[in-house]
Amino acid sequence: MKKEKSCCESSVDANCCEPISAESCCQPIDTESVEEAVKRSYGQLWASQLAHKSASSRKKLASMFTAHRGLLKELKPREGMKVLDIGSGNGETVLTIAEKVKPNGKAVGVDFSPEGIELSKEKAKERELEDVAEFHLADAAELPFPDNTFDAVISECVVSLIQDKQRALREKVRVLKPGGRVIMHDVVTLAPMPKSLRENRKLYCDCVGGAVSLEEYVEMMKKAGLTNIKTVDFTKGVKKMINLDVVVKALNVKDDKTAQEIVNFARKGGVGYALLVGTKK
Repeated sequence: MKKEKSCCESSVDANCCEPISAESCCQPIDTESVEEAVKRSYGQLWASQLAHKSASSRKKLASMFTAHRGLLKELKPREGMKVLDIGSGNGETVLTIAEKVKPNGKAVGVDFSPEGIELSKEKAKERELEDVAEFHLADAAELPFPDNTFDAVISECVVSLIQDKQRALREKVRVLKPGGRVIMHDVVTLAPMPKSLRENRKLYCDCVGGAVSLEEYVEMMKKAGLTNIKTVDFTKGVKKMINLDVVVKALNVKDDKTAQEIVNFARKGGVGYALLVGTKK
């Protein structure tokens, strides 16, 4: 029997924000919690990258690429800056920033995956950036840093994976220096999400199930202590994430009512993508 190649085996630069498919990196075990499923899935992804070290065979969504460029343009990393990347994954963004802030700055990444941290540290060593780039195993809702430490705190398609988003945003602001900025991009909902999608753990792993509206993100950022909030729409290209036929197959949807709810959700806008920026008071 031919073995099907999983996305965790085939993709080196994969991000959580990939088109939903029947063959997702996130195939939760029935007994797992959402948090456990996410950790296991991304641990497998980074472990595969560490083992194979091959070129990526898949492209990220256009919106993900453009939002990433928008984040770096907004950040303007420069020599001496201290930047924290929450959910640093395979470390690529941290290492990109490290090149800009060296020799006196710091680019720091935190991730919940030991495999991601190991992979990132190995890359930093190979690129001779160990003195500038740091990686820590940590929870986004309980960061291991003192108050007022960083000039900027960033995240890329990460908040949608966190269940207690308000707490995670408060932690971002806590470790941020006064006047510093939170810069993040993530999946957003453009219509009320059906319960069948919201409660599906595989879709949660794929950054869709845990997404909230842009208005909710803005309100949470304000409550966390951020002002001058700016948003930029990067929805173009993200529609591939809610391909109706693929989603119905991936979730094994057989109930007509549930399938129609998914159709209606997509017709009303489904999901989008946005960059959000806020400044600490």
